[in-house]
Amino acid sequence: MFWGLTPALDFQSECGKDEFRELNILLIGGSDCRHILKTIARRYRYHKVNLNFFVMESCMEVVARELLFLLLAFMPQKELGEVQKTRIFMELYGNTIVRPYVARFLTSSSKELLRMVTDYDYLNLILPFVELDIKYKERDYLENILKFWGCADKFDISDSWDRRMRKMLGIRYDAKSGVFDWDLHMRFHSIGGAQVGAQEYKSFRTNGVSFVWLESEGSKSNRSLVCVTVPNGESYIHYGYLGDMQTGPFVSYGLDCEDETFLKSENNQKKFRATDVTERNLRQIFHEIEFGEKYEHATINDYLMGTLRMQEENRVIDVCSDNMLSRTKSYKAIDVEGLRIKFISISQFKHLIHKEGYKSFFNIIYFGSCYLQYLEKDVINHIAANNSLLLIENQRYVLNHRDKNLMDFADNIKQKMEGINATEMGFDPVKHDYARYILKV
Repeated sequence: MFWGLTPALDFQSECGKDEFRELNILLIGGSDCRHILKTIARRYRYHKVNLNFFVMESCMEVVARELLFLLLAFMPQKELGEVQKTRIFMELYGNTIVRPYVARFLTSSSKELLRMVTDYDYLNLILPFVELDIKYKERDYLENILKFWGCADKFDISDSWDRRMRKMLGIRYDAKSGVFDWDLHMRFHSIGGAQVGAQEYKSFRTNGVSFVWLESEGSKSNRSLVCVTVPNGESYIHYGYLGDMQTGPFVSYGLDCEDETFLKSENNQKKFRATDVTERNLRQIFHEIEFGEKYEHATINDYLMGTLRMQEENRVIDVCSDNMLSRTKSYKAIDVEGLRIKFISISQFKHLIHKEGYKSFFNIIYFGSCYLQYLEKDVINHIAANNSLLLIENQRYVLNHRDKNLMDFADNIKQKMEGINATEMGFDPVKHDYARYILKV
C-alpha cells in the first residue's frame, strides 16, 4: 500500500528513446512516486521530451505521501544536502520509527502541504509542476491526514505494528524469528531479493524499521504511515498502520543498481545491504534531477564499520508538535522544464471514455497489481495512443504467493485484456516484474 512491490522504471527507456517529443503517462495505483522520480532523473540521457504524468490512487494516504516525497525530492541542495535529503526520504518512506529531526521535518512539511492543498496558488508557487484535480470530499480528507501529521496527539506506531503482527502470525508469533528467517531465505531470496540482508529484514518484520545506520536511532512515530484518519473533536482517531508487513520497502530501489559493485558478494554474503543500494540509487536520482548530469558515487559501506545494533524493543517517545521546530521560510522547488504531474480522482477513470481530450492520448498506461478491477476495455481502447505501452505490475514479490497464485494472477490479466486491441510482449509471472502489452498496433 505505502510502497511499490516492483522495481522503479524509467518510462522513457521503456517506450523508446527517440520516438516521442511528449510523453503522456497514466499511473493507476503506482503506490508511490518511484517511477516518476526515476523517469525525471534520467530524462537528460535522451532527447528533450515533455513529461506529463497523470496519477490516480484509491487512497488519499498514498496521495499525501506522494506529495510529501515530491516536496522533498525537489528541494534544492542549498536548502537540504543530498545525503541528508536521501536519508530523510528513506526514513519517511520505509520506517515506522524515525529520528527526532525527521519527525520535525514531517511536521513542518505537513503545514506547507496543508497550505498547498487548500490554496492552489501557493501550490503553483512552491511546486509549479503539480496539479490537484480531486473531489472536494477527497481534498477534505487529505486535509485531515495532513493535520494529523502535525497534530499534538500522542501515538505509538510500534503498538499498532505489534498488534497486527500478532494477528497475522497467530500461534506462530512466539516463533516469529524463525518465521521471518524462513520468509527471507526460502522466499524473498529465491525470487530475486538476495540483496536484502537478514538483519535489516528482521528489523522490518519486528518493528517496521527497514533502513538503519550506525550513527542514528529513531524514537518518533512516522505519522505518514497511519490510515483512515478521522477528526474527533480537537483530536483524531485512526486505524493505525494497515500497510505491508511481509515484503517491505526494499524492492523499489534496493534490489538493482547501475553500479554493479553494489551487487557483488564476498564469502556468500552481499557486500552491500538493500539499505546501501537504496541510498545509492536515491542519491543518484536526486543528483540527476537537480543537475541533469552523470552521478559519481562516493562509497560508504556500513558493513565495513562494524555490526549493526537493531532495535529489538518498542521504544517510541512521541513528542507533541508544539515542541518541534518548523522551517520558517518557504522555498521554490527545483526548476524542471516540460514537467507536469496531475493527481486525478480515480473515480474519473471510467468517465475518460466520454472526454474527447483524452482520445488516443496516453503513450504509457500503468496499472498497479491491486488495481486490475479498474481496467476496462472500452476506456483503454479510447484513451490509448497508437503503439502505446500498457504495463501491469506483477505480484512476484508478494511473499505468501506461490507459483500457482502467480499463474492465477496472469490468467486474471488475460481475462481483463480480452477485447482490448493489444499484443503481449511475453510475460512469465514467475520471472517478470511487469506484464507488457503494445496497444493499437
